[in-house]
Amino acid sequence: MSPRKRKMNVRNITVALLALALPATSVSAQTVTPIESNSNSRLSGTLVATPTTAPTAGSTATSATSSTATRTVSPAQAAPTAVSMVPAGPETLGLDADTALRPPPLGADLFAITAGPTVAARTDSSVIDPNHIMRPGDKVRVTLWGLINSEQELTVDAQNNVVVPGVGPVSLTNVTASQTPAVIETAARRVYSNGVQIYAAATSAASTQVLVSGPVGRPGAYQGASDDALVLYLQRAAGIDTYRGSYRRIRIVRAGQTIATADLYEFLRAGALPSISFRNGDAIVVEEQGATVAVTGDVRSAYSFELSAPTGLGAEIMRYARPRPGASHAAIVGIRNGQPFSAYLSLAEFANFTLTDGDRVQFESDVRDNSVLVRVDAPHVGASVFSAERGATVGQVIAQMTIDPDADWSSVYLRRDSVRRTQKALLNEGLDRLQRNILLAPSISSGQADARASAASAAQQYIAIARLVEPQGIVPLGGRDLNTVLLESGDVIVIPRQSQIVSVAGEVQSPQSVVAGGPASLASYVRMAGGYTPRADRRRVLIFKPDGQLRQGNQVLPGDRVLIQGKPDSTLIALIRDLTLSLASVMISVDRIAR
Repeated sequence: MSPRKRKMNVRNITVALLALALPATSVSAQTVTPIESNSNSRLSGTLVATPTTAPTAGSTATSATSSTATRTVSPAQAAPTAVSMVPAGPETLGLDADTALRPPPLGADLFAITAGPTVAARTDSSVIDPNHIMRPGDKVRVTLWGLINSEQELTVDAQNNVVVPGVGPVSLTNVTASQTPAVIETAARRVYSNGVQIYAAATSAASTQVLVSGPVGRPGAYQGASDDALVLYLQRAAGIDTYRGSYRRIRIVRAGQTIATADLYEFLRAGALPSISFRNGDAIVVEEQGATVAVTGDVRSAYSFELSAPTGLGAEIMRYARPRPGASHAAIVGIRNGQPFSAYLSLAEFANFTLTDGDRVQFESDVRDNSVLVRVDAPHVGASVFSAERGATVGQVIAQMTIDPDADWSSVYLRRDSVRRTQKALLNEGLDRLQRNILLAPSISSGQADARASAASAAQQYIAIARLVEPQGIVPLGGRDLNTVLLESGDVIVIPRQSQIVSVAGEVQSPQSVVAGGPASLASYVRMAGGYTPRADRRRVLIFKPDGQLRQGNQVLPGDRVLIQGKPDSTLIALIRDLTLSLASVMISVDRIAR
């Protein structure tokens, strides 16, 4: 088979199956939509819809019942929520438990930079902490002027003294940097008269060596300034080990005694850290990690949280995880008395529930919404997005609008996300089944095997293209009583304008769109398109209504689309039969769902 002929066969298969899929499932990027755009169908939250009486398809409309109130909403409220095929909700707790998946600990982001080079000690010593206690190695600048002019930078010696010229040693033991000027000036006044002015200031602090130990990335001794924050020393030690170290129990030890403790959760929540001026030989001790609880779901902070004690109440977790306003329940999975345990509680009950090490908590928004958000894409004046009570119908929502006279009530349809997802799943299942039929079909002769192999190559190309098709979830409503069609949240009600355009495509000499003067025969529109091509199959002509349904007979109305299919190659007849049978079940299933 020549490459050119194979390309034609691929096109024939695609056109044929598209024609089969479109009427029942609307699973096509070429689903018929109104030709004229509707400038008034954009979302609006500022215009108020005026209650009116609108006709149902093919008849006079009835008024909406008084029990179904509607109100306009902002465009942001009408945005549909993306739906993931990955399991969500409490069932993910079991999946995570099987795979040992846990969120990172709260506070792990503090040490993200330690994945690279160690955080260096501060080198800029031009500014010293006023609360820094002077110690050996610190520097003090002393300036004299008047009868004596002198300026010197003096170093605090091992006895914690600074030797001022003409004055002698001045003790700075337990003296802070802010107190140093007054101490030196007092000592100098005992020697110098008022004719000598004295100014002194601590200019720099000697580096401090602090030990960091416990479950950290790199335990050891680290240089830094005495006023460096505790977190800086932990960062220099490559951070706290996420699996072993505690973020809540950190001790500062001096001369064997604990002088302060730190809880990094309070630092993250309120910026609280112990006020410590580090000295040489101080130690930062990170204790072993305590009981932890993994939190996921509808919260602002999805982390693994360490309890402040071996057990803790749910209120402690809520304090740090901060459930979102819509969260109403918490699912808990864990171990109690050596046996698997689970519970599902309201947030009020969860606040007083006792949690233990290893528990997993999923916060859920589990309150039934008594309203639905829908959008109306129609030629009209006013708002396009409405919130209605659950159980509202298409007719009740449309009754709140003023629809333009040129609306095509015979072509009303819904775009529904749940139908779209079902269509996509069924399409993929049909394509999988089709692929198995192609690859596993037996052949009784080498010639038949060669023919099947050539045809299968074209079919595989088709399958790859078909998997890219995104259904639109269209549910035609033409001819139905709109007051009996219930709405789902996220539905889009489409009422196209009446169209004068008829499009002719497929195996015609000049595919085109023409202005229709009224109902006419199929043959007249084919003549306008230049007539049939030699490959046209005149018995396989499809006429689509504006809502995607098939029109029976040979009469074409304004707004229709005509598709002329081509004759299949004789070697592909068996294959096309397989394709048709495989997808037929998909069409029937989706049609039942749509109805």
